[in-house]
Parts: sequence; C-alpha cells; structure tokens
Amino acid sequence: MKHMKKLALFCSILLTLVMGSCDALFSNKFQELGLGQVDSAALATANSETLFAQSGINSGTISQSFIDAALKDDTTKAAVVAELSTAAGDTDPKVAQTAQALLIEIKLQDTGAKQVVNNMGGLLDLFMSDDTLDPSTPAGMNAIIDTLVPPDLSDGDLAKVLNDLKDLANNEVKDFGTNLSTNGGLQNDNIDTASIAQTAVLATVVATLTPADPSVSIGEALVAALNNTDETKNFGDFVTVPAGGLDSLTTDAGLTAIFNAAGLNELITKLSS
Repeated sequence: MKHMKKLALFCSILLTLVMGSCDALFSNKFQELGLGQVDSAALATANSETLFAQSGINSGTISQSFIDAALKDDTTKAAVVAELSTAAGDTDPKVAQTAQALLIEIKLQDTGAKQVVNNMGGLLDLFMSDDTLDPSTPAGMNAIIDTLVPPDLSDGDLAKVLNDLKDLANNEVKDFGTNLSTNGGLQNDNIDTASIAQTAVLATVVATLTPADPSVSIGEALVAALNNTDETKNFGDFVTVPAGGLDSLTTDAGLTAIFNAAGLNELITKLSS
C-alpha cells in the first residue's frame, strides 16, 4: 500500500504541475483551435523536414490538424510513422529528438491514450481532499477510475489503452529519454517537453507494474483491479509492483533527462528523498 500511495501521489502532483505550465496550456489551446490545415494525401509522400514544418513542432506546438491528417487513414499513418521512425535514428540529435517527439504524440492519440493522460491532473484534487484515499481498496480504486477514465471508454478499450501506454514507454518514450541523456539534453528548445513528461510518467508507471496473473496483460489486470468490488481483495491481488520498481521513476537516466528538460528536476529530487 505504501508503494501505491507513493505512486499515485507522484503521478498526481507531477502531472498537475506539468499540465499547469504555460507551455502546455498554450499548446493545448493551439490544438483546440486547429490552426494550420494539413493535406493528408501530401503527408503520405512527405519527407521528415516537411513533416516537421507541417506539424508546427518547431514553432513550439503540434497542430491538431496535423495529427488528424496523419491519422486520417492507415496508408498515410504508416507512411508518416515510417518516415519519422527513420528520422528518429538520425545522427543529428536535434532531428532525432524532433522526430521522436512527433512519434510520441501521434501514437498517443492513435491509441486513444491521450484522454486518460489528460485526466491525470484531476488526481491531485482527489488525493488532496479531506477524505483519505486508499488506492489498495475497491473504494479507492473506484474513485481513481472515475477521475481517470472517460465514461464512454469500455473495459476492453481501456485495457488496450493501458497496454499501448506500456508499449509507448518501452519504445518511443524510452528512445526519446535515451537521446536526451546521451546528447546533453534537449537540442530543439521548441519541443513541448512538459507534455512529453506527463505522458512519460503514466506510461512508465503502467510499464513498471506487472499482472499478478501472468496469463493476462497488464491492461487487463489493471481493469480488473479498477472494477473490483470484493472487499476481501485489494489492488495487490490483481497487480504487483516489482521490488524497487517505482524507483525507476526517479533514478532512470532517460526519465530524469525528460524531467530535467521539462524543468521538473527539483520536484524529482524532493519526491525521491
């Protein structure tokens, strides 16, 4: 239970601060306005330099119109992801980081995980309320799911979202953090690292946890835990935290590099003490 409380508090405090940053709010507002309409067909044959320009990432944000166009159909999506994946391995760290940041946002929205990530900020109010919340109990988990999960998201869709977040943590987020760590930090100051940090936390948390039943995915195990109403069972009956697993949130070099780039290094130091 100690681990669960540390985990939940870490996520809620960090993500609320991240989502409250001016950069993140500006980025979200820019996306809501849908500035800069993008031709989906043109993206399918575009090189990485054109994709960067069309996305708006080098002006401090990623246009929602670009994301919508990139995900309009499977052919365009595959072409854009393939081109950005190639650029993500570029020897120029600025090019690679820019491509990796775009891939994270595209895959986040393609999986539907953006809805859950955006709801993480609401956990702060939940954990700072007068009512003591115990995440290991059915009542506590019900409160968390009511805050986190959009009401129109089915159990199956939520399990897929959580599994996709795990994949994102083990691939695109990991690659971006490794790039920052090995190349002296952020090389493109226009990348919204605050947004990436909030994604990195939730994705890494999911990837850190393991299902108590090895025959199910972590997404299925988390959904079962969130739906549990049996007072004789707690979170640990469905999902376990490996010994020292949560330490990666404050000691992993890649994650630390992402947090530092987002200006959260002092917060990480306090939370790891």
